[in-house]
Amino acid sequence: MSLYSTETLESVRRQLERVAEYDLYADLFEEAGVEPGAVDSWEAFRSIPYTTAEEFLRDREAHGPEGSVAPDGVMLSFTPVGDDLFPVFDAAEDLDYQTGVHERVFERIGIGPGDRVLNTFGYHLFGTGILLHRGLEAVGAEVIPIGPGDSEQAAAVIDEYDVDVLVGNPSYALKIGANGASVDTFVGGGEPFTSVPGLRADVKDALDCETAVDYFATRRVAPVAVECRGENGLHVVSENAVVEVIDPDTEEVLPPGERGELVVTHVNKRGSPLVRYRTGDLAELRTETCSTCGASLTLPQGVIGRTDDRIKVKGVKIYPGSIETVLAGTDGLSGEYRIEVSRPESTDHLRLVCEGTPEVPVDRLQEAIAERLLVSLDDLEIVDDLEGETGTVDERY
Repeated sequence: MSLYSTETLESVRRQLERVAEYDLYADLFEEAGVEPGAVDSWEAFRSIPYTTAEEFLRDREAHGPEGSVAPDGVMLSFTPVGDDLFPVFDAAEDLDYQTGVHERVFERIGIGPGDRVLNTFGYHLFGTGILLHRGLEAVGAEVIPIGPGDSEQAAAVIDEYDVDVLVGNPSYALKIGANGASVDTFVGGGEPFTSVPGLRADVKDALDCETAVDYFATRRVAPVAVECRGENGLHVVSENAVVEVIDPDTEEVLPPGERGELVVTHVNKRGSPLVRYRTGDLAELRTETCSTCGASLTLPQGVIGRTDDRIKVKGVKIYPGSIETVLAGTDGLSGEYRIEVSRPESTDHLRLVCEGTPEVPVDRLQEAIAERLLVSLDDLEIVDDLEGETGTVDERY
């Protein structure tokens, strides 16, 4: 694994030694025969087992509501896990480190001293707004902590106080723009953004902005990958997280350019650290040198779906949910669909039924879906009202 530097490997080794103090990882390392201090290569790093939400849930059951990964002197916030809220701990050193990481990220976006920023990410319960707020302050920007809520009020504040940068969800940005607001730069996260065809252009048009970049993070790892002002795909923030893409079935690490499940490891985190954590998110990692900032590891469209709905068609693994962003970006479609897989003779037959009236030629829509699925459709049907089951219907067995 030569995608990351020897300096990153050394940081990861120190991180592994640090997390071994927690019961969750002490047990994991002991069971796998892993000695954290001996992880001196990326091959050795790959000998560490993956972790999933299930390990953290079991750890929480064994160690009260906090789990064993809770240091003293922290900010306690939460992240949704199923129908529950899972605790996320940030030690003081974590907040300081993440502030520095965000400072460098915002500099690459082009945000700096004198910029006035409206931060519409939430400050309560989840704490995402606080993390970005600290980074924006560090870069010298002036921050208005408005949080989510009233788009009309947000637009009025942007207009009255000459706001330069808007930070928040793309869908909320469209509402703010519809109320007449305009900014120079938009930083969008918290939901699919550049993975939705045409959405960047729509946001730019709504806000009359020159730059609109995608920010990908989870509450547990913030940030994971962020675009620079060149808008050339989301660059892995390797000083914060090591990203791997694996085959969700074989658990083999995939080479750059192949789609699979996103796995993340904290580089430097004391509270709620993640080690080779399987996110269930579908992504593709590429090695491309950005002409704007020089970054070399990129998630071209961020997360494009989930890996838990995969099926094999014509010998190719496909992820049906990955087309949802394509449908969402096609005017005239409701987003409701059904993928039908059958085998009328000896060959798999792939059919897609979509609801609505697309405002693009059907052949263009079919090409976009084939590009996302990595396999061609045998049949595409557009209906006014989709009746019956939605999602994936596999009739082969």
